[in-house]
Amino acid sequence: MGIRDSYENGVFSWVDLLTSDQEAAKQFYTELFAWKFQDMPVDNGSIYSMAFKNDRAVAALFAMEDGTPPHWQTYIHVKDLEGVVQSWQDHGGTVKMPPCDIMDSGRMAMVQDPTGAFVGLWQPKEFIGAGLVNEVNTFCWAELQTRGADKAAEFYQAIFGWDIEVDDKPPHYLTGSVKGRLNCGMFDMDKANLPAEIPSNWAVYFNVADLDESLAVVNRLGGKALMDPIDIEPGRFTTIMDPQGATVALMQVNDPDD
Repeated sequence: MGIRDSYENGVFSWVDLLTSDQEAAKQFYTELFAWKFQDMPVDNGSIYSMAFKNDRAVAALFAMEDGTPPHWQTYIHVKDLEGVVQSWQDHGGTVKMPPCDIMDSGRMAMVQDPTGAFVGLWQPKEFIGAGLVNEVNTFCWAELQTRGADKAAEFYQAIFGWDIEVDDKPPHYLTGSVKGRLNCGMFDMDKANLPAEIPSNWAVYFNVADLDESLAVVNRLGGKALMDPIDIEPGRFTTIMDPQGATVALMQVNDPDD
């Protein structure tokens, strides 16, 4: 089982959704993933809606009022936030939101890598991140879709010490591992002939029991698939857009890593 009570430094540990309609998004993901939500007030007066499966936190969503387009974002667990932020800048990355306390839950920063992709850094206090991963209806993979995958791999290896390997199926797909456990993937959008207007980003994947059934739910609820499902060695996946406009990948995983 994918139960987590702690994370290694440099491992993706949390995902959340910034959305334009919090209640509508909660309804969509409740029906898609059978999540149960708990609304938690935060210091600025907004509400952070935490999603649970089997009483373990698996994701969250909240509303943005500043016009930011809806999107999913990922967080990397760190042991020393200030040290990582300094290293991040030393190696050519930028800091978009400096380290700050999130009540008693932990400390976070939002940063951008040299290829343009944003990611969160999370140093926990009372909240470690996702308590359940890789199982059906939980976060199972983070993937950097970028224009400069080799440059990005060198950068993240320098920051976190990831072990980088190249898989030529699909062409030039890179993976990052921590202590022998797969952590993330990276690929170059130019080599995949994806539209130039797609910015570098860390994509979020959720495991689903049956991709076709999940897509039927997505369509019924007003979302849509952005491409036909693709079969790869780990499983079968596609990318969808939810009714508010956020994109996320759904994968029917052949052999989930616990």
